[in-house]
Amino acid sequence: MTAEFSTRNTFRKSGAAGLGNNARNVITSANPSGGSSASLLQKQLSFKTPICSNQFGKADEVEMIESSNTDNLGGRYNKNNIIGWICCAPCIWLRTSAAVHKVAITSATLLVTTLLVASPILFLISTAPSPLPRDCYMEGDGCSPTSSSPSECTEAICETVSSNIQARLNWNKDPCSEFKKFSCWRSSLNKNITNQIEMGNSQKSVDIQMQILLQNSSMNGPFKKLHSLFESCLKLTTNSSAIQRVFATLGGYLTVGTLGPSSIAPLVAKIYDLGPSPLVDIYYDLSYGRRPHVLLIISGPSTSSIILENKIRWMSPKAPPNRLRQGIPKLLPDLIDQFLPNYLSYAQRISEKDTILEFVKDLNKMQVEQSRRGFWDSSVLYNISSLQSMYPVLNWTLLIPKDWSGPIVVRNADYLRALQAFLTKYPSRVAHNSMLLLSALEILPKDYPNPEVCTRSTMWALPELASALYIAQHSTEDSKDIIKRADIVFKSLKAHLKRAPSLKGAALVKLSALKIQSQTWEGFTNLTQLMKSQESLQISSDSWLENILGIYKRNKLVPNTINMDSSSHDAWAYPIVSTIFYDTLSHSIVVPLSVILIPYFNARLPPYLHYASIGVSIAKEILRSITKNFDDKAMRCVPHSVNIFSNFSRMDILIHSGGMQISYHSMLSLTGPIKGMARLPGLNLTPTQIFFLVSAQELCAESNYMGIDTSASEFDNILGWLIAQGGSATEVFKCPSGSMINIQKTCNVL
Repeated sequence: MTAEFSTRNTFRKSGAAGLGNNARNVITSANPSGGSSASLLQKQLSFKTPICSNQFGKADEVEMIESSNTDNLGGRYNKNNIIGWICCAPCIWLRTSAAVHKVAITSATLLVTTLLVASPILFLISTAPSPLPRDCYMEGDGCSPTSSSPSECTEAICETVSSNIQARLNWNKDPCSEFKKFSCWRSSLNKNITNQIEMGNSQKSVDIQMQILLQNSSMNGPFKKLHSLFESCLKLTTNSSAIQRVFATLGGYLTVGTLGPSSIAPLVAKIYDLGPSPLVDIYYDLSYGRRPHVLLIISGPSTSSIILENKIRWMSPKAPPNRLRQGIPKLLPDLIDQFLPNYLSYAQRISEKDTILEFVKDLNKMQVEQSRRGFWDSSVLYNISSLQSMYPVLNWTLLIPKDWSGPIVVRNADYLRALQAFLTKYPSRVAHNSMLLLSALEILPKDYPNPEVCTRSTMWALPELASALYIAQHSTEDSKDIIKRADIVFKSLKAHLKRAPSLKGAALVKLSALKIQSQTWEGFTNLTQLMKSQESLQISSDSWLENILGIYKRNKLVPNTINMDSSSHDAWAYPIVSTIFYDTLSHSIVVPLSVILIPYFNARLPPYLHYASIGVSIAKEILRSITKNFDDKAMRCVPHSVNIFSNFSRMDILIHSGGMQISYHSMLSLTGPIKGMARLPGLNLTPTQIFFLVSAQELCAESNYMGIDTSASEFDNILGWLIAQGGSATEVFKCPSGSMINIQKTCNVL
């Protein structure tokens, strides 16, 4: 502004006319050629902010013009004058043109408007979290580098696990086309080490450990009864006189030509009074809410037969729902031969045996179908007369205590209706004889007696004592640490599922309230109280049947006083039953200790092994807790080869599929990239590949334990379908288009 003011004052004094011809040869920065005109100079100085301001921007240059000789200004222009004028003509035009001025204003307006609109978008883009580089992971607010090649686990447990995974891999097979043969290989070389390599099969581990303990004849205290019961099982035969006495107590065999009873209900009542019933179970449990009250519950074929439970269910731990197996019990054919009298002809024996086998097979098929439907059709009644009129298939006055006045819950109403229709198909004489045999099977071992079978049967009959013996073999500190780790995995799975866009409404509310119960019931460590509860129980090492009937009679007793407190709704697991399950009453995922004691869940192993084993099992039950049923489209999506899983319905397979996907993506969401997890030594596989392989090997081990034919082609198909769900395995194993895993239909489970 000072230079501008000085310049203007100079021209007010002398003006353009005062400049003479002597100014022609003055050399300045404004007129570098030494020649100019007054009009040009005036126009150049008429703008406050000239475009060519570098030519007339300084006051001292103006003073040079003012004090210079002006005599020669009116002379002719030389060549340099013309060049100077041509150089500055564009500047003059730009500064004097009205059109240019309007264009400039319009452009400036558009620019300002554009910036106002775009600036919020630019701000959001600039502040959005950018993807992490491949060589770093988030640690707080910073990015920490990771090595390009992940470290290798050097712990001894890692070498053991790696060897066991490797032992079941067949590198000659392509995982994209023959995943089962690649991941669950069994050859003549590894058959002998099957027991060692099935590290994830927790139930088999429990059986082996308990068998060693039960065979120890030096056990003292309350555990001595376990050894005696185990010994009585080993001595049992199907032609035992005790079995014949049971048959006689229930009415004995009704021969050919005999008129059967008018109703099967009195026989069912006798069986229920003597021992476990093959048709229904009646027990007591609590209602939901802050002020629970006692319910009498009538349960159908889903009655838990994994253990011999008490009638008061909330006063002791719970067992998971039983998975009924299709087919005929292994002991039934021999038991029929011992049951039929010798006076029957050969043709009559064959006819009677075939008829009984047909009855048992059809009943089992109906019960399995009904058990797959769950308990969603439960009904509540408030008196026995209403129950009798709605479900006349049995005489409920003979089964329910006469003084009962509380609510009666029928867990599976459709089953009772189906049972009534089933019994009308057979003569009552055939139903009578068949029911006698089924009642004996309820109290006999599930197979011919041997140390392994008798170990399972002993744990079934005395679960509290067996669980206390199992708990005593593990330190409290180790148990606390592994229980804490299970809680961390549960929270991780739950947090990931909450972000699922399809999860909303009631399902999201249920998920938020869901909890985990992995603590051990304190009654298993209180040996004094345990011994007191077992004092009245007499166990003989010679008679299995008498022992079981005595245990059943004790369990059936209802105490005079029923205790209910704030912890009555808590669910506890039997550690000897290695199955994670969802408990509806407590709305919790119940995790037995034996499940999380498997080597795959060791704290020194990489997290992907934890999620491939325990993570999948917990995720399945989380999904089951919030899923009432899948739609028809999802159910039809499961291939027909699912029939190989005799214990699993289509919904169970879908839940298994969803559990794998939830656990896999929860694992990927852990802090740091998956490549940062330590690799297993000697195993040239990525962590994500190991996740799918271990998940498959877990399923193969569990299926083998349950007696499923894993060598069947149907099993290959369903395993390939399970691995392919979600599409992650296709990327992990880099499967080409057209391969078995790549072409599998993906079901929308989540």
